[in-house]
Amino acid sequence: MPPNLLTFGTAPFGDPQRARLTAWLREAGWPRGHMEIAELEGYLVALISWPVDISSGAWLPRTWGLPGWKVPTKIAARSQYEEFVALIVGFMQDLDRRLSQQPSRFESSVLCGLREREHSETLHTWGRGFVTALTLGSQGLKGRSAVAGAAVHTIASITASSAPFRSRTVEDIVSAVRSLIEQRPSRGPLGPLG
Repeated sequence: MPPNLLTFGTAPFGDPQRARLTAWLREAGWPRGHMEIAELEGYLVALISWPVDISSGAWLPRTWGLPGWKVPTKIAARSQYEEFVALIVGFMQDLDRRLSQQPSRFESSVLCGLREREHSETLHTWGRGFVTALTLGSQGLKGRSAVAGAAVHTIASITASSAPFRSRTVEDIVSAVRSLIEQRPSRGPLGPLG
């Protein structure tokens, strides 16, 4: 069953859970299109900061790379599935806490060390996750402010695979995400703003 994040409760997420999730996503046996940690962070940040109107849990299958609710063999056992969902939800809740703090203390755990050109692939992967989440909604830019539209455009253009790595790329992404947080009408899958 898809998780209902409004009734899920708090899932712990700290360094041990981040290490477990990162390592698990790097293991063999996942479907070809599954997300690794950088893509997953971009995806979750977009779901939180640019909420799309989708049913509860409909966003989750994209993380493991299969359409619909076909659960991959990698997490087919109930205990594996429950652990995986708890890690994903914990990661999403942790991102939301950091994004929601005033002033926002969001610093991407994935992008924070990216200061050099050789890390541009991670940046592009993060952006791919962000854009994937945006495609889940059918509203596009309708009902969004010009500021929110500009922030999305900034993220999409500087994380595109053809975009050159600049010294301020990470700072520009963080600034655009903060702009989206200030404009968001809800917390996406996590529900109404507190």
